[in-house]
Amino acid sequence: MQYIVIIGAFQALVALWLLQAREKKALSNFLFAFLLSAIAVHLIIKFVIFRFIPDESIRQQMNTFISVCYGPLIYLYSLSKIKKGFSIATKWYIFIPFFILMIAYFTISCVFVILNRVDQQLLDLYNNFSLSLIFVINLYYPLKAISFTYKNKNKILDKIEYDVVVRISGCILLMELGVIVSKVLLHFYPENLPVISITLRSIAYLLLLVISLLIIRKTLTTELRNIHQEISQDHLKIDVNSKSNTEQALNTIDYDMKFGELWQKLDESVQQQQLFRNCDLTLDYLALKTEINKYQISEMLNGYKHKPFYRYINEYRIEYFKNMVERAIEKNENINFLSFAYEAGFKSKSSFNRYFKEIIGKTPSEYYKSLINSHKQQCFEISA
Repeated sequence: MQYIVIIGAFQALVALWLLQAREKKALSNFLFAFLLSAIAVHLIIKFVIFRFIPDESIRQQMNTFISVCYGPLIYLYSLSKIKKGFSIATKWYIFIPFFILMIAYFTISCVFVILNRVDQQLLDLYNNFSLSLIFVINLYYPLKAISFTYKNKNKILDKIEYDVVVRISGCILLMELGVIVSKVLLHFYPENLPVISITLRSIAYLLLLVISLLIIRKTLTTELRNIHQEISQDHLKIDVNSKSNTEQALNTIDYDMKFGELWQKLDESVQQQQLFRNCDLTLDYLALKTEINKYQISEMLNGYKHKPFYRYINEYRIEYFKNMVERAIEKNENINFLSFAYEAGFKSKSSFNRYFKEIIGKTPSEYYKSLINSHKQQCFEISA
């Protein structure tokens, strides 16, 4: 069991590092980071207990409080992917059971240290209470997450996000199924308590390892998909730029007749609803929100406006960023480029810097300096 625990903890830490290395600001990634941290801490605590605590009653019976947050975290993740502008603060009460069990866990641990022995009655009281609370929480929230994501499958959630929510929720539900199985087995075979406890705990730790692997797989799949989309859009951009001026003029006339009103509807929706500020915006989601076929949107962008999807969206993001910077300068407020970029809809610092330089022709700091100099010049002219 110790090998399973330490491998699982290492796997969770690797997955956590992969998430952190991506420099992404999406709330969903912070929730996954929290989940991975909880798994790593859970398994490390268990490893320490199995390695250094000689008392069998603690090693085999004392529940770790951290597992009570697994169900709520996957539920919050599903909300963050579906509800625009979702804030964890609105669901703060979800973590009350976590804090209650944490206080109980450390209080009882301190009592055992002070007594220099295990009070079996107190341990049983904690185990029964924590087991019941963890079972209810980790049964209710994963089922709610599965139900919630199923209703929005192929509407807002893509297949990758839907699959990861359902599979992680399934792993959590399987762990809680183990509680029922253990109760049944102990009812018929109470003399086999150590074997039953170790077997079911080992299965639970394997499922935590699987959850970490699912998050790693989802992170890498999403990253590869984004890279593929950007490469495809760059190729389209090269193909468009290679057309002759005559062909472009003729195509523009044709497209004006074909897409004039439809383009106006798309562009107004993007501006008025500020769809560009969604850092996970895709062509499918844009088609859903504007009620325009995604193939028509692609044809309008590449043939009519001669720009790839990400160029079109990032132009609006950069314009939004510029407006925030200008307002901050006028109000003499502090400016945080990365915070403004995230608010405008960029997912990472690297993509923001790259697209800003490509579209504006300057780095963000060079643009900021030019604004400051212009502002000073205007103030000087007014005072003069």
